[in-house]
Amino acid sequence: MKKFTIIGLAICLAFALAAPVMAVDADFSGEYRVRGFYTEHWDLRDTSASNAYMDMRFRLQTVFKVNDILSVTTRFDALDDKVWGDTDDSDAANIDFDRAYMTIKAPIGTFYVGRQVKGLWGTSFIDTEGDADRIKYVKKIDNLTLIAIFQKDKELDKATIVPDEADKDQDTYYLLGKYKMENITPGLLLAFTNDKTSSIQTTHTYCAIPYFVSKFGPLAIQGELGYKWGETEYDSGASDLDIKKLAYNLEATYNFGPASVMAGYAFVSGDDDGATDNEDSAYGNVGAEWEKLFILTYDEFPVNALGGAGNLSQNLGVGAKIIYGGATFSPLENLELGVVVGNADADEVPAGVEDDFGTEYDLTLNWKIYDNLTYTAIAAFLDAGDIWKGGVAAEEVENTYALFHQLELSF
Repeated sequence: MKKFTIIGLAICLAFALAAPVMAVDADFSGEYRVRGFYTEHWDLRDTSASNAYMDMRFRLQTVFKVNDILSVTTRFDALDDKVWGDTDDSDAANIDFDRAYMTIKAPIGTFYVGRQVKGLWGTSFIDTEGDADRIKYVKKIDNLTLIAIFQKDKELDKATIVPDEADKDQDTYYLLGKYKMENITPGLLLAFTNDKTSSIQTTHTYCAIPYFVSKFGPLAIQGELGYKWGETEYDSGASDLDIKKLAYNLEATYNFGPASVMAGYAFVSGDDDGATDNEDSAYGNVGAEWEKLFILTYDEFPVNALGGAGNLSQNLGVGAKIIYGGATFSPLENLELGVVVGNADADEVPAGVEDDFGTEYDLTLNWKIYDNLTYTAIAAFLDAGDIWKGGVAAEEVENTYALFHQLELSF
């Protein structure tokens, strides 16, 4: 019995000595925000009531660090865009687990495996942040960063339905690279998507997105271009659908101490006939992260606003040509005031439809109350164009204005 007691004590001592080595460190970060929205004539008709509400979101990201090589990252949102006054308190409606992936820092590079962020590259133009199941490999060689990604977009093999089809899925393969120099950082994304989710067609899409950001003293210039091409082949023998889509943005900023001025131009190709000529040229949208004009491009603006169609962060199919400019001024170290003016036209519209989205004027305020507490306010006015008439000449279109404010605490 004494022998077993000694062995037991030895085992306990071994575990006690090993405990610090086996311990897992957890790092927490996130934010809680409260926002308010007000929109007048949200559908650009004089019969519509004003739209006013507040919402909130709590976000928490946790990194469980096993050691210097291995870690697991998770992120979830609670009460995401939950409107104040909404009494729905079910867990399914209030908790959204976004991400969970492992990080492996191997000698040959770093691997990220699991559900992780997607949709961010280069500048914010044509970027829409989301989550995807990926295997990502990152290798840094001095100032050069190389990235290779396999992404599972859709998987329908698991479904037990009739007819049962193999390889019914959609995959995307990425190869990315960027090189950091003294005054400029260029980068290039190449992607191939193999979409076999339909039983009557297969779509192969290729994408190239070069970009650059540069800074020469007080002058900063950035640009990005997105080009997609490929085709959809139909099993029925119908003519193939050619895919040719283009978008680009060029922007310059010049700083004068506490003030700065900015000007830019953005283009997104459209399609006036809905691809009835066997060609799809509508790129989609400007991206949810490209927040230049609150009413015309902010993803947070009500989706069904502006004549029931939504703004340019939605896929309207007609594309856009946007010219914009603005200025900022910081009277205090923790306070920034800004103004932006932009005009937008459609790239291609159906016959009988005007192409003018309108001209927008925005005033913004960013106040850093404390290091981790920021207040943002925006007042925006849209002199609405005739495209919102939808080709009905007798239709009356009302101008609209919107007010927005947000209080965000980060940690």
